[in-house]
Amino acid sequence: MFVVAVEGELDMNTAANLERELEGAMNSAQKPLLVDLSRCEFIDSTGIALLVRSWQAFDGDGSFALCGVGDQVKRVLDITGLEQTIPTHPDREQALARLRG
Repeated sequence: MFVVAVEGELDMNTAANLERELEGAMNSAQKPLLVDLSRCEFIDSTGIALLVRSWQAFDGDGSFALCGVGDQVKRVLDITGLEQTIPTHPDREQALARLRG
């Protein structure tokens, strides 16, 4: 299992850092991948696009989830329709339980 925690803002200025971590997870073939957004205060379209690409790369077999989505991030996921598509859980424990099957 690979867990990545996002802190602060996930936008065009910071997405490259997260992208390197996510690429490391993809290249290592460690599954599943959990992205913890409980400390993410802001997300823009660059961050959303990065999460979507990661979800597409991992979720063919249900091995990707988000957790800890705060109000601002939840609003963006709602507006884009992704909250209905990408598995999202209120906290890390619930997400880990789902990913473990």
